[in-house]
Amino acid sequence: MRDLDQHSSVHRHLIVSLVASVSLMLACTDDSGGQDEVNDAGETATETGDGDGDGDGDGMEGSEASGDGDGDPGDGDGDSGDGDTGDGDGDSGDGDSGDGDGDTGDGDGDTGDGDGDTGDGDGDTGDGDGDGDGDGDGDGDGDGDPVPDQDMDGLPDPDDPFPMDPDLPGVAEANVVYAHTSSRLFTMDPFDYEIVEIGQFSFDQSQGSVTDIAIDRWGVLYAVTFNDIFVCDPDTAECYYLGDLPSSFNGLTMVPPGTIDESDDTLIGIANSGNWYVITIENQEAMLNQIGQYGGGMSSAGDVFSIQDVGTYGAVNKPGVNNGNVIVESDPTNGMVLDEIGTTVGYSTIYGLAGWQDQIFAFNSGGEVLEVDPVGGQVEVVADTPHAWWGAGVYSILPQ
Repeated sequence: MRDLDQHSSVHRHLIVSLVASVSLMLACTDDSGGQDEVNDAGETATETGDGDGDGDGDGMEGSEASGDGDGDPGDGDGDSGDGDTGDGDGDSGDGDSGDGDGDTGDGDGDTGDGDGDTGDGDGDTGDGDGDGDGDGDGDGDGDGDPVPDQDMDGLPDPDDPFPMDPDLPGVAEANVVYAHTSSRLFTMDPFDYEIVEIGQFSFDQSQGSVTDIAIDRWGVLYAVTFNDIFVCDPDTAECYYLGDLPSSFNGLTMVPPGTIDESDDTLIGIANSGNWYVITIENQEAMLNQIGQYGGGMSSAGDVFSIQDVGTYGAVNKPGVNNGNVIVESDPTNGMVLDEIGTTVGYSTIYGLAGWQDQIFAFNSGGEVLEVDPVGGQVEVVADTPHAWWGAGVYSILPQ
């Protein structure tokens, strides 16, 4: 009986051991709850991988053993280094690529994911949309929210003076610069210098002589007379009243987005004195905010243009220069002269200025069109016309 009892005791120990082993294996296969049960067993280590799923070592207690289901490497509980790729529930190091809720590249974790921290969809620093594509629109396609365009004319409502009319205000032709006399509008090809007349300016009210024009990145063409500001159809030269001007300008330009306004063009008027003003229109009244001036005693000869990734250039009258105007490069945020490009010797009435990539075009009241090298300042007459030029304009971002 003693021997039998001894054998029975051994068998009982083996069965208990087998049951314990199976229980431990089942607990290890559980990715969350089972792990917590193991960690609740009272192990004592407090290293990274504490079994609480946050990787900070301060929640549940874990064991020093490797792979024991308590927050160490490979245990699948969401701690540091456990369940490397695609474990689906962890923090640092546990689902690094495409795991659905971990760190890098997943759907709701930290870096680059859909709702975590840096660059994600809805977390701390990022776009805030929750879709993980970084565009901020929430639809997952990466294109951003569509800008409202109620009349479907291709002009976003904030930049469309007629947001409910698909026929107005019209869009400027791509790949040309615009120039004008006091009463007529023209285009010029920047490569072969061909000049084409659009037509005579007409006004729905407050008719006047056009002193300058400006074109935004969408192709909306603005014009000023001595007293008023208009938006004009580039295809017909028909102009529509927007508001009264508190003072007159002989220079007008659009400054591209990211310069003064982070997301939109800014309309700038340049007074004869050389002062630069931001123009905003409210209730048919132009509001002016002076932002700077040319400086150095320089006054405005007649025009400015500003093109993204090309530069901002103006024609000025400089003290001591009596036989021509000086073409300068300016800081678009305040008008201050950064560099003197060249002098149009013999051509002192540069009332229009426009440009293209590596080209500056100066239009004078005598009918000549000059090309000025923006690097060396050399001046060349490229067209001689019967038109007394008063101004010119070009897209703030060149069409591609």
